[in-house]
Amino acid sequence: MDLDRWLWAVTFILDAGLIFLLLVRRNHRAFPFFFAYMLLNLIQGVALIAIYRFWGFSSSLAMKVGWGSQGLVTAGRALAVAEICHRILAEFRGIWRLAWRLLVGAITLVALYAGAVSQGKWQFAILNLDRGLELAMATALVFLFLFAVYYEVPVESTLRTLSIGFFLFSSFRVLNDTILERWLRQYATVWSLLGSLAFIVSLALWNWALRQAQPKKTFKPELLPQGSYRELVPEMNERLKKLNEQLSYLWRPEGKNI
Repeated sequence: MDLDRWLWAVTFILDAGLIFLLLVRRNHRAFPFFFAYMLLNLIQGVALIAIYRFWGFSSSLAMKVGWGSQGLVTAGRALAVAEICHRILAEFRGIWRLAWRLLVGAITLVALYAGAVSQGKWQFAILNLDRGLELAMATALVFLFLFAVYYEVPVESTLRTLSIGFFLFSSFRVLNDTILERWLRQYATVWSLLGSLAFIVSLALWNWALRQAQPKKTFKPELLPQGSYRELVPEMNERLKKLNEQLSYLWRPEGKNI
């Protein structure tokens, strides 16, 4: 068995093992979008292995299924990253409403950019969409943790490890897709091998992070009244409360309370 088949086997085992772990520990209830993303990965892997076996790696069917399913998998990964952001920011309603609007706006711009530079080829459209979404995900995770550090927002260790796995994989995909676009034919095999290695690292991190059962809801920070904040909590948390109140007021429909 050559290297790429070994990598496929390791990826399949880790992916299937993670899905089993999610079900056994009932973590699919805490992370439904992450669970759906892992299922999409597994289904894509099984389908491509079957197609490569019977029709060949370079067949027209393999190209169509491979590129077409990649768009679905990338979208699933974007939803899984958004799920992590939501678990960290959900209790800060005003901040989260700003965050998801920025995420949707970034995805819309990426989709428009991918269509504009695709040169009329759907493969390039998917490649650019994939690269743009990966860049948006990596950037969102960086800003999320800078925000958490600055405002001293507690982040569960499981969410940190999941985020690191997504950040490493997304960052690698951006670089790998950029090289693939420049040397599409010559680099295709190497692109596949390196992508498998990067995914294996992320899968190992995710398996470790979800080895124990997780609560359906993340840690809920307590936002005290303004008077209590002056006496009991650090200045950073007071600024966070003020920011959340300002953003909550901004998104509040007229005549309604959040």
